[in-house]
Amino acid sequence: MAVNLFIVDDHYMVIEGIRSLLQNESNIVWLGHAANAASCLSF
Repeated sequence: MAVNLFIVDDHYMVIEGIRSLLQNESNIVWLGHAANAASCLSF
């Protein structure tokens, strides 16, 4: 079973760090990222 992941954080380096740690995991599907809640809700 896959886990869908969408990250909301205002620090781009945090987003990229998490993404780089999880990019090779076969059961995690990267949906995207947003810098704030308003951007997340419009996604």
